[in-house]
Amino acid sequence: MPEVNKPMTETTSRDLFPGALEMMILESLRRQPSHGYALVQHIQQRSKNLLQVEEGSLYPALQRLLKSKLVKAEWGVSSTNRRIRTYQITAAGLRHLEQQVSSFERMFEGIALVLNPGKATTN
Repeated sequence: MPEVNKPMTETTSRDLFPGALEMMILESLRRQPSHGYALVQHIQQRSKNLLQVEEGSLYPALQRLLKSKLVKAEWGVSSTNRRIRTYQITAAGLRHLEQQVSSFERMFEGIALVLNPGKATTN
């Protein structure tokens, strides 16, 4: 159980809201099919190293996406002759991603208005 008065550390500031990792995985796969390690690297690079995705979070998220049929996977062999599982977004995954991004953008706009009330525009 986390301490209530515990100051925010770098680790806790990197925690993602529910669904954020899945949304980033789907967006990464929208660009191109990938295996797990490539997804971790892509998210880390795109976030300028602000986000670190651990295998303990990535693979359960991929399993949830597979179970929901938002991604599909097939086994193959890497250039180093290792067995790898490559993930690809499905049509349902693309629709889900669009809905999630739209919802996230609305939520982010609302949070920004609360945090920066002086920047609110009048209609």
